[in-house]
Amino acid sequence: MTAVAAARQARNRAVGLDAARFVLIVLVVAGHLLEHLRHAPHLDLLYRFIYLFHMPAFAFLSGMVASDELDRRRARRLLFGIVGVYLLHQALARALEAWLSGKAFAYQPEIPYWALWYLMSLVWWRLSLPLLATLRHPLLWAIGLALLAGLWPAAGYGWALSRTLGFLPFFVAGHLWARGRGMRLPRIPWPVAAMMLGVLLVVAWLTRGFHLQWYYNGAGYANLWPDPWQGLAWRAVYLAVAGLGVAAVLALCARAAGSWTVLGQYSIAAYVLHIYLVKYALHAGWLKPLVALPVELRFAALLAVSTVVAACFCLLGRRVPWLFDLDWLYRWLGRQPEGGQAPTRG
Repeated sequence: MTAVAAARQARNRAVGLDAARFVLIVLVVAGHLLEHLRHAPHLDLLYRFIYLFHMPAFAFLSGMVASDELDRRRARRLLFGIVGVYLLHQALARALEAWLSGKAFAYQPEIPYWALWYLMSLVWWRLSLPLLATLRHPLLWAIGLALLAGLWPAAGYGWALSRTLGFLPFFVAGHLWARGRGMRLPRIPWPVAAMMLGVLLVVAWLTRGFHLQWYYNGAGYANLWPDPWQGLAWRAVYLAVAGLGVAAVLALCARAAGSWTVLGQYSIAAYVLHIYLVKYALHAGWLKPLVALPVELRFAALLAVSTVVAACFCLLGRRVPWLFDLDWLYRWLGRQPEGGQAPTRG
């Protein structure tokens, strides 16, 4: 294979990754809007269906691009590309919440603000990956940790521990997948992938009476089930079903790749910015026109709105990348003094 052909093949695989990122960020926005519009049985069913696979798929993609080595350069990227972004937007989101509610500002970095839990989980996942990679069968270890986490009282919403451990198998699976197959997404015939998602829809219907925390992985078993072993069994079911959904949706995204998927490169911007928009939209009553629509049209309209919002925020992220990657701060702190002379060691 020539160098040009290899580069083209690598780019095609990256396009598939970008397509998946954009589709998933649209579903994230749609899910957070649907959370306030699911006043009908089939809308609640769609909400539960989305939550069975969209965050596991995001964790899988994050694992695909994560390294199991943590050298100085990667530590810098982790510190300024994720930790710094989390701390910045945790402060801004808390400030917005205080302004909208009229309550006092409380920073609380250990309590992730709503969807910002994902950034904190990314930090834990990337820090733990070098250790897990040294073990035999790291995926089995990750699954074991996910199952046992529900029995650990300290693993709750604080520090995003419950979700970090609950979604850890998908992150590790994504890393192992990329290590063996590169950036190529799963290849499954679309009728088979559609049938797999149909299984998830059936599971969403069968579990329609479950507490939503089962889909979020945000609470221990004691908060959901009278018997903790019952909770462990249901989390095992969740992991299996969500894994099926991840494979199906990523296979469909690989087929849907096109020029528009470049937007997926900036999905982190849409992920962060939609938090502010949804919170302000609820406060200002901007969702009332969607609520007023007939139930049959509500989800279609919501999906269209979510696509536009995600696309606009991805484009904004392309324009102002410094809001979602603080590496410029590292360069500013480490700049040379005037005159171009590097500081001498003491």
